[in-house]
Amino acid sequence: MTRRFRTVVVAGAVGVLVVGATTAGLITGLVGAEEPAAPTEPETKTVHVTRGDLRQTQELPGELGYGTPITVMSRSEGIITWLPSAGVVVARGEELYRVDDSPVAILYGDLPMYRTLKDDGVTPLLSGRDVDLVAENLTRLGYYDGPTDGTSYGRALSDAVATWQEACGLVGTGVLAPTDVVVTRGPVRIEQVIAQVGGDAAGETMTLTSTEKIIVLQATPEIAKSLAPGASVLVTLVDGTRVRAGVVSLGQQAVSAEVEGPPTVPVTVEVHRPKDVARAALGPVTAQFTTASATDVLSVPVTALLALSGGGYALERPDETLVPVTLGMIVDGLVEVEGIEAGATVVIAA
Repeated sequence: MTRRFRTVVVAGAVGVLVVGATTAGLITGLVGAEEPAAPTEPETKTVHVTRGDLRQTQELPGELGYGTPITVMSRSEGIITWLPSAGVVVARGEELYRVDDSPVAILYGDLPMYRTLKDDGVTPLLSGRDVDLVAENLTRLGYYDGPTDGTSYGRALSDAVATWQEACGLVGTGVLAPTDVVVTRGPVRIEQVIAQVGGDAAGETMTLTSTEKIIVLQATPEIAKSLAPGASVLVTLVDGTRVRAGVVSLGQQAVSAEVEGPPTVPVTVEVHRPKDVARAALGPVTAQFTTASATDVLSVPVTALLALSGGGYALERPDETLVPVTLGMIVDGLVEVEGIEAGATVVIAA
């Protein structure tokens, strides 16, 4: 079957009845005897079979910000006497807030302080990951030069803590309690201040975020299965700028969407070059990622396909020859085909 239209023209005479004003008879004759012009056959449209890559993509909504905030819980007994402002960045060794006018400082690590460290000369020396954490931080701050792996909370480390306490304006006791520090993974940014100066110290004090801008996408659980840490995404920022980024982590549980629709899984992505978003406005973004791809394949527009009566599909050459083809991926109006040579000319629907 061909897409060309054939037109048959039938010429004929049209009889018209004319009533004369001054005659008594009827006269029949031909009116408009010119034969209509034959319609022209539509021009056949063709394309070439091309070789290249095809990619199926998916878009996800997201937000450029500083990541999911974490809440700081204070277990101190006393009164809040100082709090930072939202947006302030606090680094290792710096005070995060004050209780009874004593600073609560930040140390870096992945384990919260869970016991009081001291060397009283009586009880056995303490050791463990929390001791190593303190030793590592005081080394970075320049107060300790001893071992930081498998060390004990002995005189050397206790004296280093005492020196650090004095530098912070405290009495150098060498005793470090869990309420004296807040452990974070790195520098933090104050997202929101919850507590109030003059209020009880125990309870929620503030929320913290990373100091680096990151992007959190929202994916359905089904789409999240096709993503993995390291997967590449192309992110369109608020101003239309596009930046390359990679998936860092996926949320463990689906959360209810704020709007009607299926639950979503948070997908955290990080731009390859932080300077690309250093001055970018915070707000909604769109991320595009590849869900499937075919490399070095032949393709034609979908409109070139002809359904065969016995099943399957074919392409039509300009000489009306049909070439059966096997179909593959369909992307953006193009379909992958096998069974025809690259560069071949085929007919497409007008």
